[in-house]
Amino acid sequence: MTRKVWLGVVMLATGFTLLVAAGIAAGGTSAPKAAHGQTGKPMTLNFSSSDFDYLDPALAYLNISWQFRYLTDCKLLNYPDKPAPEGTVLKPEWSNLPVISKGGTVYTFTATKNGGGCKFNTGEAVTAQSFADAINRNLNPAMQSPAVQFVNDIVGAADVAAGKGTTASGVVVKNATTLQITLTKPGADFLGRITMPFFAAIPHGLAIEPKGLTSFASAGPYYVSNWTQGRSAEFLLNPNYKGARPRNVSKFTINIGTDPSQSFLQVKSGQVDDDLAGPPPQEVAGLQAAGLLKKQLFVNPLASTTYVALNTSRPLFGNVKARQAINYAVDRHAMLAQFGVLAGKRDDQFMAPAVPGYKNSNIYPLAAPNLNKAKGLYTGGGNAVIYIRNRGYQVQQGSILQYNLKQIGIDSSVQTFAAGVFYTKAGTKGEPYDAAIGGWGWDYPDPYDFLNVFFDGNNIHDTNNNDLSYFNDAKINKKLEQAASLTGDARYKLYGDLDITIAKDYAPHANLYHPTFRDYLSSRMDPSCYTFMPIYGVQDLATECFTK
Repeated sequence: MTRKVWLGVVMLATGFTLLVAAGIAAGGTSAPKAAHGQTGKPMTLNFSSSDFDYLDPALAYLNISWQFRYLTDCKLLNYPDKPAPEGTVLKPEWSNLPVISKGGTVYTFTATKNGGGCKFNTGEAVTAQSFADAINRNLNPAMQSPAVQFVNDIVGAADVAAGKGTTASGVVVKNATTLQITLTKPGADFLGRITMPFFAAIPHGLAIEPKGLTSFASAGPYYVSNWTQGRSAEFLLNPNYKGARPRNVSKFTINIGTDPSQSFLQVKSGQVDDDLAGPPPQEVAGLQAAGLLKKQLFVNPLASTTYVALNTSRPLFGNVKARQAINYAVDRHAMLAQFGVLAGKRDDQFMAPAVPGYKNSNIYPLAAPNLNKAKGLYTGGGNAVIYIRNRGYQVQQGSILQYNLKQIGIDSSVQTFAAGVFYTKAGTKGEPYDAAIGGWGWDYPDPYDFLNVFFDGNNIHDTNNNDLSYFNDAKINKKLEQAASLTGDARYKLYGDLDITIAKDYAPHANLYHPTFRDYLSSRMDPSCYTFMPIYGVQDLATECFTK
């Protein structure tokens, strides 16, 4: 399977060039056709073996959570309901493209004629204040929001995050239709960052709740009417939304924590329309053999990486030689094989091929472990605690990693959690694990979202961390900050070099492969309406339609 980098830039009136899109232009199965199916019907969905981490705008971070935030959100700018490349190009939603001034540090967002048709399901209007409130709520230290790292270059943001104020001085509501944001320095990826679901419009006065709200108003095409954690959720049409985004499905009913095998049978029989977690990996070959590819089975490459985070804050993997040894000892072929056919591409680097700046470099073995090399680097033994998610193939991957560690003298135990719990626990500083098998896909198309988010130690907080290796090296922090300050080719060259340097010389991860997203829908769903949303790496549920 091949992947190509697709880049789009927008030139604004100031002459300041910004990268606003990069995506996958080949290899997927979601090329749109003219839709002839029926609309206005409900979809019943399963979410096997897991749940949303959060739906709260300041905290939701799993791709499944963002899949539904995409349905409910109204943003300043947004990505259209299209496959790549169109689906990776920012378009006006509530706001027109901003006017950028003062050397790329001041962004002035002005509402479109109808504000994108956005209005909260409660009847509250969406104004510039709705977006200012979202930014300041994210910065509130009580929320412990992972969004902070994406807006810490807004003037005054650091003060709010430190508890020294409640509103960032660089976020100014000029009037109901104009929002001005001032940065401390030019940010080449700022439009991508401010378009993340964290920064969608929120109702005024939304409560501060560190555990996350489960019910709140939304201003996009849909809203969450109910979420009973661990059991079910329901999303309904927002009666006040007057925008142009598709709303083909009348409502979504989700059964949470279902058994994967049972879910597969329910989709096959038409009792359920889709399992959001995808089909069991062992079933994919049979679906392909039955001729269901592009009919009921859809496969799309992801700008994502599956990796083993090696916890550098604990003694065992505080040793760089031990981390490099794991990179030689891990069986990447066996790891990917557990994910089934059409599963992805093995790689030893963190950045995915679709990310601007990616450079393929053969650092560690991809076909089979090199135990001699691993043992030459580390013979210190020890005991490791491994955290994994609880889907069947991930449990098997945990066993493989346990075996790989044993080959170089490290004994280990494996602890299994639902995905939301896994990321909450592993993202808590001081959590007692040594290795964790996680996955990461871009939040927006820029290398900052891979390397700075994961490997700049200045982004480590008490909770909600993405840097599950807790890697913090002053030299690398400085280099990452330098890369973030650059634009164009110089930016991508430095990031591409850093991706290789971090993997080779510091090895905070044993990166495994770049996966695909595989989706199996019931025969009730019309394949002509299937759209893969490349930014969030999931199907766009709002475009679905029905054969009957």
